[in-house]
Amino acid sequence: MMQRHLQKALKQITTALCLAKLVWYGWLVGGLFLTITGSVWAQSVPQSALPAWQTSPWLLNGQWQFLDGNLRPMHPSAVDQLSGWQAMTVPANWHTQGTDHHGWAWYKRSFELSAEEAQRSAFLQFDGVDYTADVWLNGHYLGHHEGYFQSFGFDVSAALQAGRNTLHVLVNSPLETPQAWSLRKRLIKGIFSHHDTRPGGAWSVRGQEQNTGGIWSDVRLVWHQGVRVSDLRVTPTPILGADAKIDTAWRLAVEGQLHWTRLPQTASKDKGTRDVQVPIQPRIDRASVRVVPHNFEGPAVLDTTWSWRGQAHQGDTVQWQGEIPQPVQAWWPAGRGAQALYKLELRLWQGQRVVAQSEAVFGFRSFQVHPQTQAWTINGQRLFIKGTNYIPTQWLSEMSRADYERDVRLMLQAHVNTVRVHAHVGAREFYRVCDEMGLLVMQDFPLQWGYEDSPSFLAQAQRQLRDMQTQWHNHPSVVVWSLHNEPPWDADWMKWKYPDYQPQQNKILDQVLWHQARKADPTREVRLHSATTEHPWLGWYSGHQRDYAKPTQQAWITEFGAQALPVLSSLQKIFTAEELWPQNDAAWSKWAYHNFQQRETFEIAKVPKGNNIQEFIANTQTYQAELTKLAAESYRRQRYQPVTAAFQFMFVENWPSVNWGMLDYWRIPKPGYYALQAAFAPVLVHAHWDQEPRAGQPWAFGLHVTNDTWQAYSGVRYHMVLSDKTQQTVWEHTALVDVTPDSGREVHQAQTVLKGDNGPYQLRLQLQQAGRTIAENNYTLRLP
Repeated sequence: MMQRHLQKALKQITTALCLAKLVWYGWLVGGLFLTITGSVWAQSVPQSALPAWQTSPWLLNGQWQFLDGNLRPMHPSAVDQLSGWQAMTVPANWHTQGTDHHGWAWYKRSFELSAEEAQRSAFLQFDGVDYTADVWLNGHYLGHHEGYFQSFGFDVSAALQAGRNTLHVLVNSPLETPQAWSLRKRLIKGIFSHHDTRPGGAWSVRGQEQNTGGIWSDVRLVWHQGVRVSDLRVTPTPILGADAKIDTAWRLAVEGQLHWTRLPQTASKDKGTRDVQVPIQPRIDRASVRVVPHNFEGPAVLDTTWSWRGQAHQGDTVQWQGEIPQPVQAWWPAGRGAQALYKLELRLWQGQRVVAQSEAVFGFRSFQVHPQTQAWTINGQRLFIKGTNYIPTQWLSEMSRADYERDVRLMLQAHVNTVRVHAHVGAREFYRVCDEMGLLVMQDFPLQWGYEDSPSFLAQAQRQLRDMQTQWHNHPSVVVWSLHNEPPWDADWMKWKYPDYQPQQNKILDQVLWHQARKADPTREVRLHSATTEHPWLGWYSGHQRDYAKPTQQAWITEFGAQALPVLSSLQKIFTAEELWPQNDAAWSKWAYHNFQQRETFEIAKVPKGNNIQEFIANTQTYQAELTKLAAESYRRQRYQPVTAAFQFMFVENWPSVNWGMLDYWRIPKPGYYALQAAFAPVLVHAHWDQEPRAGQPWAFGLHVTNDTWQAYSGVRYHMVLSDKTQQTVWEHTALVDVTPDSGREVHQAQTVLKGDNGPYQLRLQLQQAGRTIAENNYTLRLP
């Protein structure tokens, strides 16, 4: 039954996708058209401002009241009579406020309105509630919402009153039943409910502890004049020149949804009365669109208006499509050009008065992934992807804009150009920072491993996918949607963990979501899943770290890495003095709760524990740094043969833990961070060898130069020096080479013989142009 339902849905979406492509291509080759009935083209937008009260939303953040809602009455009129309410800051995940809770919880707060204010129209907006929310205002039930990351809300015009207004929110962030967790989950929370890096780890019975529930983002009252525009989406598309590269001409598509205030009207029904919701529909004469620079100085590049003929209706789509008449600046990743952002203002007019306004910040940026090679192209230019995986925190309310700026700055300083938001959706400020600082984003939908196969779960996943794509549509930094991390149908290792594992579990679910995402957004790459074959994990879950030197068959490597302990001062914040040096299984259990993987560290990676905690820290950090360097250099050496993207795992540790982060929870870098920074340098000189050096035997190695920049370097001198433990040079070679833009090749092959009693050896590499060092590298060679 379930399979027939899903196959029918898949067929319907496939048909819709084909129709959508015809419409899309028709728009690309067509000229300007307006989709509002009776619209007429005009020029010169009259400027008028909204009333001051309408441009100043009321933040309802601050101190709320909180009450455990498990086994309590489920209506505000009853719950208000209960004792036990306590203060709770909003926004915040309740765990960050010292509340160890899961399941239902009541929130409430009051605010005052004057008689004039109570007559206005308003929209109550929540920017993030984990996981479900039921909302009442002054006893009026407003509605239900499911999903932790979406912005959502309700028109509250009919519920406002002069004097005291009381808002109740019933939040539910439950534990999933053991039968569902961890193979057949129902909550779409990704890594926040099930992952190796969360409290308790992935497979422990404690793996759902330290719940992420709560009103974790802003709550505001947004005033309007009876009509508002939501979900404003701006889609720029370049008009390609003869050389298929970006010209100065762009088309723009603008789309938003109309909503009218609904006020109660009493109507008779039999012998009683009832309240029906009647929409107020103010007259709209015309609409206008204006596009101006947002983060730099410059004139408006679009300023136009059109008349509106006919009656507007609830849920109507406001659309404008046409060519930008002025040259614009394109948005580029950091180091490739300016991060030029524009602001679009959509206004609806009644006479000379603006009755509604919606704004969106966006960038003019094109993006493609080559269907065969999987190479990324930004604004017509090929770009090799040096990426990392990112979970900033286990509790999103912890992060501020300054925190995101710090993390993105550290990524850019490590020459990372793309971040994979790993199996979750982040906070609004993160995406704004990526836009402004020029970091590309591969955005995962929060599906991690296995989920229930049912019509209801499919419908909920479709709704939340639609919300994710709408919410981040205008961000030029977001270039890839990836829908499922290691789904059961792609993870045959699950057969060893789950006796009831089904090899095709979630396959139809993912196919339906993929077709939906492609239809909704043809301007970005849509990935069905992040595949286990893209996650080699050599030297950690299998094999040896030297296996990274072997050729890969994958164009995208979306995970590679190893664990390392943080510095001692950070460890001392996690463990007591007695727990720092575990000697038995019971002592290791707390380390396991904090994500440390004992078997992988000692049996597969074969990291020695050492004689004390300082040696243990040094050994794990050295292993992580060496593996990171080897893997990153290997993938860059294989650039476009076949590798086009490589993502290290993980950039930071998202809670006080011992896992794969290059930086710990307190953002103190490990040596692995500097190894990644060196291996991801724009111009890289590096060595490669197939056989490890042995005393008295010929040892061959190659010298490679990789240039990810779009700049040529001519007359470059490369210098190779091999020295022994006394720092005496035992071999060296110098020559000249021309380095072309966006290239990588072997420039020299060498062979020498090393003596066993003179090791370890140091191999130092350097590139210089006109006396200026443009790249350098070094290796320590230990002979067996």
